[in-house]
Amino acid sequence: MNHRFIITYIHEYNDRGAATRNVKECIIPIEQLLPGEIFNDVFGHELRVIAIDDEEMMFKYRGKEFSLNTKWQLLGTVSFSLPNEYVQETYRMTFHFENDYLDTAWDSERMEKLIDEMRANEAEGNLWKNIPLGRELMNIMKDVSPRRDEKINPTIRKYICECVIREKLLDMLDVPRLYMSFNEYWRLNARMETEDDKKSIEHDAQFFKVVDDNIYQYSWLLFSPGDKYSKEVWDGIGMLKYDPVQLTPEWEKCIYQVERECERQLEGHPRFMGFCHEYWSTKRAVLAKYGIEWKSPSSMNPRVLFD
Repeated sequence: MNHRFIITYIHEYNDRGAATRNVKECIIPIEQLLPGEIFNDVFGHELRVIAIDDEEMMFKYRGKEFSLNTKWQLLGTVSFSLPNEYVQETYRMTFHFENDYLDTAWDSERMEKLIDEMRANEAEGNLWKNIPLGRELMNIMKDVSPRRDEKINPTIRKYICECVIREKLLDMLDVPRLYMSFNEYWRLNARMETEDDKKSIEHDAQFFKVVDDNIYQYSWLLFSPGDKYSKEVWDGIGMLKYDPVQLTPEWEKCIYQVERECERQLEGHPRFMGFCHEYWSTKRAVLAKYGIEWKSPSSMNPRVLFD
């Protein structure tokens, strides 16, 4: 691997309407990320590498342990506030990897094909099929580093992320980390674009409000799932309640294989009234093979009638 681990520090300050947003970065070469290695001053705190391989790094920062997929994930913390009667001040961090392979190509045709396939799957009601497509899409964008090729427009990256988020091409309930990666990457690219970049492609200048709201709410689910506010966010995502086991890394790692197995087992099964119960029963059994005990929507919402 020829990756760099990038920790981004985002500081926002608002004094009676006068707002500033400052961003700093700490870049650590991959060869320094050895198990047990300690970096003593990452924005004032210790970062310890627990384990690392070609797919994932586990590390400890600010007293919490994190797992980060090296290929497609961008992990952002919650916003930490320093309230004052007159001043609003917040800071947060994001973590991700970029590669620096000089022969990596910005494959526009492949990305367009991925978006088209994701739209077709969404139209058919098969969002689970978009999981590997979304991971590949993020991997292409993220690993053709803007540090290597400044001609790759940040606004284009934002637009791709916006398509995924706005058109609901991923199910946040199934892949919260992947969904949040598109939000976090949109926000990181927003600080890199110039006014000329913005003119090069049609985009929604106000979409940052959607992204910021997603980041503020959903980052709690990944950073501090046991918090009272996190539980309120999770319970308020939709009309129904969902099993919080869906927030675990174990769920997200296997859910694509689980859905594919469910489709295989239910192939040819009549999709009439009551099919959802057959599907949920099958899904629960398949998840159990992965060591995950899951409560279906009918179990989580006993007063709701499903057909």
